[in-house]
Amino acid sequence: MTEKIKDAEVAGSAAVGSGAGQLVAFTLANEEFGVAIGQVREIVRMPDVTPVPHSPEYVAGICNLRGNVLPVLDTRRRFMMNNDRQALDGRLLVVEACGHQTGLIVDNVKEVMQVGAGAVEPPPAVCKGIGQEFLSGVVKMDEGKRLVLVLNLDEVVQIDVQDQKKREVSVEKSSDRVAQQEIMDEEQLVTFKIAQEEYAFQIERVREIFRLEGVTALPNVPSYVKGLYTLRNKLIPILDLRTLLGISSMESEITSDLDSLLEDADRWQASLEQALRNGAAFKGEVAIKGSAFGRWFEAFSTSNTNIQNAIKDLRKEYVGLYAGAQGALRAAQTSTEDAMAVFNREVAPALAAIRSRLPELKKNVTIHMTDDQRVMVVESGEVTVGYLVDSVNEVVRIPKSVIETTPEVARSERKELMGIAKLNEGKRLIMIMDDSSIISKRDEQLLAASAATQGDAGQDVAQHTLKEQAMEEDQLVTFGIGREEYGIPVMEVQEINRLTDVTSVPRAPSFVDGVTNLRGSVVPVINIRKFFGLPTKERDDRTRIIIVDMNGVKTGLCVDQVNEVLRITRSSIEATPAIIASRGENDYMDGVCKFGDGKRMIMIINVKRMLSAQDLSALSSLDDNGTEDAALPPASGASKPKTLKKKIVAAEADVSGDE
Repeated sequence: MTEKIKDAEVAGSAAVGSGAGQLVAFTLANEEFGVAIGQVREIVRMPDVTPVPHSPEYVAGICNLRGNVLPVLDTRRRFMMNNDRQALDGRLLVVEACGHQTGLIVDNVKEVMQVGAGAVEPPPAVCKGIGQEFLSGVVKMDEGKRLVLVLNLDEVVQIDVQDQKKREVSVEKSSDRVAQQEIMDEEQLVTFKIAQEEYAFQIERVREIFRLEGVTALPNVPSYVKGLYTLRNKLIPILDLRTLLGISSMESEITSDLDSLLEDADRWQASLEQALRNGAAFKGEVAIKGSAFGRWFEAFSTSNTNIQNAIKDLRKEYVGLYAGAQGALRAAQTSTEDAMAVFNREVAPALAAIRSRLPELKKNVTIHMTDDQRVMVVESGEVTVGYLVDSVNEVVRIPKSVIETTPEVARSERKELMGIAKLNEGKRLIMIMDDSSIISKRDEQLLAASAATQGDAGQDVAQHTLKEQAMEEDQLVTFGIGREEYGIPVMEVQEINRLTDVTSVPRAPSFVDGVTNLRGSVVPVINIRKFFGLPTKERDDRTRIIIVDMNGVKTGLCVDQVNEVLRITRSSIEATPAIIASRGENDYMDGVCKFGDGKRMIMIINVKRMLSAQDLSALSSLDDNGTEDAALPPASGASKPKTLKKKIVAAEADVSGDE
């Protein structure tokens, strides 16, 4: 059908104006319509369509058509017709009108038909329930038994733009000054884990974060060099930060931990057996929470389901082990013989089961543990380096006053730590890395030379440095809502937190879940699903709160999950199609990013334009009078602090199990 259109396109587009021409005929709900062939660009099968929140109800969303962002209209909804079929069935008719291309969802395309002179009549006021404004004429065929309604495409895709309320410039400037002062007094860090300790790079030094795949090994390089990785046609060395810091590999560390836990369990079992035989008091732990394994289990985290399942199976055996111990100690109150019977029937088999499960768990760790690791791309002196870390934890903004100089006794020869941040009254320490001191100048030159040599050997290496490329790029924190993906410029993001306690507030806007306590500050929490008018979803381990500044109001955005920190070229960003934003309700959409050859689309959000002045006023008042009667969750650093663990990684989940 597309080929026929291209062949016939020269016939012209004035089917009605000239009284003759060619029409592309299609059906909607058993009614037949026609579009002048000169306005049809192509007909394709239905592509994946990404819905856009707050767009007109007849806008199905946007799609990627060979690298171009195309708005898609649900034509049945546009004409208020019966819509009992799935909106994304049928075909997509790509038309051009009002100076831009639009996709129309139709049931099916019938033919390219020739319309003779005088065959087109003016449309009546209403024809087949379709308003006159959408029609440019009616073609009667088969002696009037067949009617083809000719569309006025300019009206069908017409954009009804509502006037937008102008924001007070003085308010914006004032909030910008406040934000600038906060930035001067604070340090923004991207924190990560190495061997359960928390480290950080300054956010302005971090160019990108990604999952490690496809590293090319290099000969004659230091042991901490994993190899070279091609990042947008630029070769960068990947360095293992564990090795640089003199720490054993993740695999060795976890394997060693598991062996130590087994040795501890053996000693525990021997001590229990001796106490039962001698009728003595047992001083060991008989609850999993207080045990060595319980403490390890609570501290360990992985996103890999194979490791999760293996650890859950191991935990069940530990639960059985301690339950058996409790039963044996109860039986010991009656007789030693009964106690030993329970011990032999429940405790000893449970420990044997633990021993038998360890090889499978170690195997899964060996194969899958790298799933949690991330590479942080950092500008380091003359070379751009990717540092391999255990996991990325959070983006956090902290007062500079809590950062102390690294004590001399704790300084290494390289002095790779520029300072230590003390949070929660010193209970949480973040070691801030000095990227310029992590590797020696000699090794830096060696790595730069190796990358250049490999590039000369046949790699397609760009002439620009990553720093030069960065001037033509933007950096986004991307997050998911259902199957759709959104992005916020990274400099707009102050923190990314796990979901903590949220206190409901009466008379708050409908899209506000309530308020939460962020280190002593009351922060309102917007539920993005409610804000977008989508069905609510039960929160889980992936739910995150992104802390942003909305024109002077520090606000949390509750999202399904945070995916990654992504660097995109500005050329890959297209303006939001005008028809998508026709109502002005999604004025906050700053554009659509095409990523991965256009197969992935990310809608970019401008948080400063999300709320109206009225909504902002209501939001800012929540911490003044909306929480007077509400019991806030405890502040961080209170008698029972809760460390907010966060990660900017996709598909992460904490290992959990029943007590």
